[in-house]
Amino acid sequence: MKLQWLSHFLPCCFLLPVLMPVGAEQHMFDVTIWPENPVVEHGGSLWLNCSTSCQEADARGGLETSLMKEKKDNGSHWAVFQLVNITEWASATECSFSCYGEHKSVQANIMVYQIPEHVMLDPVPIMEMGKVYNLTCRVANAAPIQLLTVTVYKGTEKLHIETFENHSAPEASDILVTFPITAQQDNHMEEVTCHIALDLRPRGQLLEKTSSSEVLKVFDFLADPQLHTLRYVQASSNLSVTCEIAGVFPAEEAQFDLKFAEQSLNASITLSGNTVRAQAQVSSLATGNYQLNCTVSLGPITKSAVETVHIYNFPQPSLEIYPSEALANNLVTVLCNSSAPEPPSFSLQIQNASGRILASSDDFPLQLNLTAQEEDNGQEFVCVVELEIDGITITKHTSATLSVFYVPEMDELSCPSNHTWVERTQQMLHCLAKGNPKPLVACFKEGIAYDVEEKTQVDRSHAGIYNCTATNELGSSTRTITIHVEYGPELEESKCPSHQTWLEGNLWNLSCQADGIPIPEVFCIKDGKVYNAGRMHNITQSHAGIYYCNATNVHGSITKIVAVTVEYEPEMDDSSCPHNWILTVGTPHVFTCFAWGNPEPTIECTKDGMAYSPGILQNVTREYAGSYLCTATNIHGSISRAVSIQVEYKPEMDESNCPSNWTLVEEALPTFLCNADGFPPPEIICTKDNRSYDLSQGQRILANNGTFWCNATNRHGSVAKAVKITVETKPKMDESSCPSNQTWLEGTLQSLACEANGIPTPLVLCAKEGTTGEFYREQNVSRNDSGIYECNATNGHGTERWMVNVQVEYRPATAILSVSGSLPIRRGENITITCQADGSPAASYTWRLPHASNIIFIGNNSTVLIVHADGQNNGVYECTASNKHGQQHSQVEIQVEDHWLYIIVIVAIAGATMLVLGGMAGVIYYLKSTACKKGEYNVRDAENSTEATFLNRERPCDIDIYGIQLTRT
Repeated sequence: MKLQWLSHFLPCCFLLPVLMPVGAEQHMFDVTIWPENPVVEHGGSLWLNCSTSCQEADARGGLETSLMKEKKDNGSHWAVFQLVNITEWASATECSFSCYGEHKSVQANIMVYQIPEHVMLDPVPIMEMGKVYNLTCRVANAAPIQLLTVTVYKGTEKLHIETFENHSAPEASDILVTFPITAQQDNHMEEVTCHIALDLRPRGQLLEKTSSSEVLKVFDFLADPQLHTLRYVQASSNLSVTCEIAGVFPAEEAQFDLKFAEQSLNASITLSGNTVRAQAQVSSLATGNYQLNCTVSLGPITKSAVETVHIYNFPQPSLEIYPSEALANNLVTVLCNSSAPEPPSFSLQIQNASGRILASSDDFPLQLNLTAQEEDNGQEFVCVVELEIDGITITKHTSATLSVFYVPEMDELSCPSNHTWVERTQQMLHCLAKGNPKPLVACFKEGIAYDVEEKTQVDRSHAGIYNCTATNELGSSTRTITIHVEYGPELEESKCPSHQTWLEGNLWNLSCQADGIPIPEVFCIKDGKVYNAGRMHNITQSHAGIYYCNATNVHGSITKIVAVTVEYEPEMDDSSCPHNWILTVGTPHVFTCFAWGNPEPTIECTKDGMAYSPGILQNVTREYAGSYLCTATNIHGSISRAVSIQVEYKPEMDESNCPSNWTLVEEALPTFLCNADGFPPPEIICTKDNRSYDLSQGQRILANNGTFWCNATNRHGSVAKAVKITVETKPKMDESSCPSNQTWLEGTLQSLACEANGIPTPLVLCAKEGTTGEFYREQNVSRNDSGIYECNATNGHGTERWMVNVQVEYRPATAILSVSGSLPIRRGENITITCQADGSPAASYTWRLPHASNIIFIGNNSTVLIVHADGQNNGVYECTASNKHGQQHSQVEIQVEDHWLYIIVIVAIAGATMLVLGGMAGVIYYLKSTACKKGEYNVRDAENSTEATFLNRERPCDIDIYGIQLTRT
C-alpha cells in the first residue's frame, strides 16, 4: 500500500522557513530531514525534505542513498527528493549541507513493510474426544516480523497469541504458528480463525488480515453397541430389536445399520442425552437360526454387535377336567394334551398350583383320575410341556380349576367364638364359612346386622354377643360369637376432680377413680410419697399440694395432676401484725398487718369509723396516727387485733397558721401571729432587724411594714418562712385615668379604657346605663353604643364609682328624598323636595338640579321649594348628605305637565292654523322640514354641553330631543 498521505505535506515542507536564532554566530547551523522516521510499503515511493538553518546564500545540500532517486526540487536552504521502487529492507539515507566550509548531515530511518500475501489455517481433521490436535496458521511474506502479532480465535475467544519481538531480520519471511488443542465437547461446531495484526504505530497505521474459518468437529465413541432382543422366539410371532450405544458425542450424528438375516430393518432412532437407540420390528418369522447385526458409524469409527436368534414352533398345550364341577366324593378325570412341537424333543406333566407333580409322561395325552374332596374345591391343575433347544429348556403351560360343591361349615378356626378388641383400633368381625357355592355369612347383635370381614373403628358399643349364620344352596350352619372391648384408663373430672378442697381437722380421702377394661390400678404421689386414693386421713395443712395420680392397665396409663387445697381459719400474732408503731412523716413505709388462713383472709383496719387496707407502700403522713382495729376474715372464721400508730413529723408552716403576706389597709395594724405544726411541738422564733421574738412562749409582735424571718424547729428538722407585711389602699379614679367624655367612630374597634389607682390594682368594669352587659374589652362599636356608662373600680378594700359619657359618630345614612304632592307635577303648582339623612355629626346638604329662577333653598339647605313650576323645572334633582366621616347621594326626576284647559286652547289654535294653511301643503312641508333640521342643528350644538338633558318624549322628527338649560347672564 502506498503512503500517498505524504504528498499532502510536501508544499508546506517546501515553504518551511529556515531562521537563525537571534545572536547566533554565522557558522552555527542545523540540518534537518523530514520525515525523520518514514514508513513505506515494499516497492513504494517516498518524498524526503532536506533543509538547513545556514545563512550562507549559496549553501547547497544533497541526499546520499542506496535507493533510487527519481525527482528532485530545491530552493534556498532546502531540497526535496523522491525515492522510488523502494525494495531494500534496510537502507542508508543521509541528508547533508555545507555552510561556510563546514559540513553537517542527518540520516532518515526508513521502515519498509510488507502486507502478508495470505493468512491460512490448515484444515482440521475430525477430532476424537480427549485427544490433542494442532491448529496451524500460515502467514506468507510479511515484514517487519517483529511488529507482527498472530492470534488464533475460537469464535470470539482468543485461544493463542504469538508475537515476534525477538525477530531481528528486517526482510519479509513466512511465519508458521502452531497451537495444540484438546478435543472437548464444547469445541464441537465452533469456528476457528487466524488473525494477524501488523502494528506500524506510531510511525504508521495498524494493518490487519484474517484467514478463512475452519469448523471444529469432535466425536466420542468408546463403547460398543449393545443388542437387546429375545434369543428364542416362537414362529409367526413378532420380534422387537433394540440396538443401543451409550456415551457417544454428538449423539445425533450416529448412523445405524440394523440387519436381520442379511435384510436391512427400518429402524426408528431416539436420543436420550448421550445415548442413542435404534428400534425395529421383525414379523412373519419362520423356524430356524438367524443372525442379527447392528453396525454404528460416528466420525471415522465404525463398530458392530452380532446376536443369533433361534425361531421355533411350540404349540400351546390343552388341559381338560371331566367334570369341571363335581359333588364331593365323586370321580374326576384330568387330561393334558399338545400338538407335536418342532424340534420334537418334549415331555408332559400335570402339576397342582404349588408345583407338585401329580403325573408325567413323554407321550400324548397324559391322564390323571382322582376322587373329589372338599379341599379340592378351587384346586388348580396345570398342564406343563417342556421343549429342549440347544440345551435350553422352553416351557409352556395351561391351567384349569376344579369346583367341588358341599354344604357350609364353620369351626373355631374360620369363625372364632370369642373376640377381644381394643377401643379405637381397626378390627373386623372375622367369621368365614367353608362351602361351595360360597356361603353367605350374616351376623346379628340384638337384632341389628353387622358387616362381616369389613374393618371398622372399635368403640365400646361393639361389645356383646353376635349370632352368625352361613348359608348356600346346599344348606346352612350357625355359630355364636362373643366380642369383648377393652380400653385404656380414663381419669374423668367427675370421678377424679383436678381441684379438691379439704378442711383442716376433718377426715378426708383423695377421691380419684379410673375407668378402663381391665380395671386400672390407681395410685397418687406427692413429694415422692405414695398415697392410697381410697384411704381416709386426718387433714392438716401439710396435706395441701400437687398430687400426681396414675391409672394403669395393659392398654396404657394416664396421669392427672390433682391440686389439693387445705382451708383453715385466720391466724394473727405480733410478728404478722404488731400492736405499736412509731412512724415518721415522709418516710416510705408499709403498714403490715397480715394473717394466715385459707382462703386467704381479707384484712380490714378501721380508725374512727374509716376503713384502711394494710400492705400498701406509702409515704407516711400525719393522718396515719391513731388507734386501729384490724380484723382478718375468711369463710371459716375471723380474728382481730388492736394497733396503735404514733406519727412524728418535722415542723410545717403554711398559709393557714403563718401567712406569708399580711395586708393592712391604710393605718389599722393588727397583731402579727405565726404558728407551726409538728410533733414533737416545734419552737417558733421570728426575727426582724436583728431582734428575735419567741412565739412558742406566747410572745406577740406588733406588725409593721417589712419582712420577718420565722423559724420552727423540732428533732426532725426545721422550717423557715419569710413573712411580708404590706399596707394597701382603696380604689380611686379621675379624669387622667378615666376621661368622663369619649368620642368613637362607628365600625371601629374600641374599648372603654378606664384605669384606677389602688393597692392591689383594682378591677375596673364598665356598663351602659340601663343594660346588664359589661363593656370591658375591645369590640366593634355602633351608634347604639352611645350613652352614659357607669365604671366601678374594685379591690379587696372597696369600690369607686365613675360616670363616662360616650358619643359614637357615624357617616350619613341613606339620604331620603320626599316630594310634596303627586307626580307628575302640574304646571303652576308649588312643590317642595326634602332631603333627610341620619349622621353624626349632623349632615350638611348640597344639590345638583336644573337651573331655574323659581327655586328657593330652605331648612339648612335640606329642602328645595319650586314656586309655580313650569317646564324649566323638568330634570333630575340629586341631593348629597355629608359629614366628616362620608357622604350619601339620592336623586329624583321631576316632570312638569301642562293643565288640560291650556292644552285645549293650544289644540284649537293649532286646528285653525292647519285649516288656513291647508292649501299651502308644499309651503308647510318645506317649513316643517326646515324646522326639523334647525332643531336638529340646535340640539346637536348643545349635545356636548353639560347643561343638555335628554328628554324621553315623542320624536316627531325621528330624532332624540334634548332639553337645554339656559343660564341667566
